[in-house]
Amino acid sequence: MSKSDALYLLLGPEEGEKDLFLDRLIRRITKTIGQAPEVHRFYAFDSDTLEILAALRNGTLFSPYRVVLLRNAELLNKKRDLDQLAEYCVRPAPQTSLILLSEEIGRIDKRLEKMVPKENKVIFWELFENQKMGWILNFFRKSNIQIDPEAASFLLEMVENNTKELKDTCGKLRVYFGEGSRIEYADVEKILYHSKDENVFTLFKKISSRDLDASLEVLTKLLLTREADPVALLAGLLAQVRKLKRLKGLIEQRYSHEEAFSRVKISGKRMQKIYAEGARQYSLDELQAIVLLIARFDYRVRSLKSNLHATLLQLFLYYLVVRGGSGIFRF
Repeated sequence: MSKSDALYLLLGPEEGEKDLFLDRLIRRITKTIGQAPEVHRFYAFDSDTLEILAALRNGTLFSPYRVVLLRNAELLNKKRDLDQLAEYCVRPAPQTSLILLSEEIGRIDKRLEKMVPKENKVIFWELFENQKMGWILNFFRKSNIQIDPEAASFLLEMVENNTKELKDTCGKLRVYFGEGSRIEYADVEKILYHSKDENVFTLFKKISSRDLDASLEVLTKLLLTREADPVALLAGLLAQVRKLKRLKGLIEQRYSHEEAFSRVKISGKRMQKIYAEGARQYSLDELQAIVLLIARFDYRVRSLKSNLHATLLQLFLYYLVVRGGSGIFRF
């Protein structure tokens, strides 16, 4: 591999396209070296820079090439960390790629941006409204399923604004309805928030009312179905918490509930009731802390064995509902 692959900076909220970029890069490396590279994952809020650089510099017996993914790069703003990264970038380790990732665009330290070759800085913008609607309609069209435009709009309101989350949610609806069916608005609303079957949306409903016992009960049912992928579960909650955070911010800016709902695109009386209760129960600072809390637990469920996931998710709900995202110990 060439030295030009030593450092990348991938920014923006479109996680689906970002994942495709990473997949193509890793496939290219695999083809070049004849085997898959060793991939290390770090989060800036939970990792020491020296630990990250050690993973890049220290060779292993398993693969001649190492890829290090460092998420939340917007948090890299301490002089010590930037000095260490700058020193590494002058003479990067051979057969390595350090990939800095952030959903943010304007919060990256200027010094960090200057370290990355211009051609290796890529921004993944979220889709425009017409593109998102077209993406959903095309997804179901390929499966010979019709979806009512109102139902498609509802999906856009409910799901995080990137193709990764859209694909996950639409894929579940495709399996549920099957080829040749037609999906209406009432069907989607019932399945996502009012179905007898528990899912990430019914869990968020209990979280919004700040009811720990009910939240744990829903989580237990999800875990018993063996369909609760912790990473997908946390991603789904993150989408809804971010929407709740935007709503809370507008309310604190003296917008009426009706205007705030319109701006955040929360329609339907039952959905508005859920989000209004969440805005009443949580402060803006708590919602910001919960976003970081989700990132911390996402990192842990990816790095620990599956037999620990249930306990981790129960602990996660305690810190979310009872502590409002604060007081989490470093683990």
